[in-house]
Amino acid sequence: MSNLINFKVSFKSKIINFNNWDLQSTVDQIKNYLEEKTTLPKDSQKLLWKGRILKDGQVNLKELTVQEGSKLMLMGTLPTQIEQVNKMDKRIEEQKRIAPSLRLKRQQHPKKSGPDPNSTYTFHKISVIDEFPNPEKARKLLEKLRDDRGVKAIMAEKRWSVGELTELTPFEASILGYNRNKGELIAIRLRTDDLSGFRYYDSIRKVLLHELTHNVWSDHDDNFHALNRQLNKDVVSLDWTAHGAHTLSSGDYYNPINEEEELENDITYEAGTYKLGSNSSNISDTMNTPETRRQRLAAAALSRLTKKEEKELDEGCGSINKTL
Repeated sequence: MSNLINFKVSFKSKIINFNNWDLQSTVDQIKNYLEEKTTLPKDSQKLLWKGRILKDGQVNLKELTVQEGSKLMLMGTLPTQIEQVNKMDKRIEEQKRIAPSLRLKRQQHPKKSGPDPNSTYTFHKISVIDEFPNPEKARKLLEKLRDDRGVKAIMAEKRWSVGELTELTPFEASILGYNRNKGELIAIRLRTDDLSGFRYYDSIRKVLLHELTHNVWSDHDDNFHALNRQLNKDVVSLDWTAHGAHTLSSGDYYNPINEEEELENDITYEAGTYKLGSNSSNISDTMNTPETRRQRLAAAALSRLTKKEEKELDEGCGSINKTL
C-alpha cells in the first residue's frame, strides 16, 4: 500500500492541491506549504479537519486519518486584508474631520409613556459620508436598519450594543462590511459601485446580520454560520410577532385582521421581548388565509440565506478583532 496520497485544502473559495504527500507529513509541514501558496502566516492559520482546528503541529496525516481525496479547510485573515481594514478606519476618521460642521442635530422627543427599556441595545451613533451623493438617503437607510423591528428585537434578545453604525466607502469594492472590536463600530457598504444608487435593503440587512454575528464569533466557522443563519430566520419571525402576529404550531406566523386591536389586546412588551397574550393559543383556521400564508412564505424566502450568499458575505467581510 502506497504511503503517498493526494488531498486538498480550501481557502477563501480557492483550492490548494497537495499531490503525492507522504502520510508521515505533519500539520506543521502542511502549514509551511500553505504559507508559501497563500502568503498567510503560519501563526495566523487555522487548519480544520472534520470540524475541529488542528492545534498539534506534530500530528501527521496518517494519525489524522486523512485519505486520498480528502479536503481540509484553512481559515485566517491575510495581511493585505488587515491593511485594508486599517486604511478604512483611517479614511472614516478623515471623513469625520472634514465633514461640514453646519449639520443641525436632530432633537429627539422622548415619548411621555417612559423610556424604552431596550434603548441600551441599539446602534448609538449613525454616520454617513457627506461628500457622496444623497447623504440624507444614506442616513435614512442606516436609520431604517437601526429601527428595523426584526433587528431591534435581535439586538434586545442578544443584549447587543453597537457604538456606531457607519457607511462604508464603495471604493472598497471587495468588502461589503466589517465589525471592529466586536461591536465598537460596524461599517456597511450601502451604495452601488458606480455611486448611481443604493443596494437593495434586504441584501444590506443580510450584511448587517453577518457583521453582528462577529459580536460572538470571529472566524467564519460552523459556529459562526449557524448563528448567522439563525439571525436571518429570527429577523423575520421577530419582526412578524412585533407587528402583532401569532405563532402557529408549525412555527409559522399570521397577521390578525385588525392589527391595531390585536396589538393593544394580545401583545405585551416585557424585558426586551414581545410576548403573546392568553388569546394566542386559540387560533381560528379561518384567519389563516391564503393571503397571510403567501405573506409568510414571501418573507421567509426573502430572508433565507443561500449558500452562494453565505460565501459572498464571507469573502466580502473585512472584520478582524483588534485593540485600539
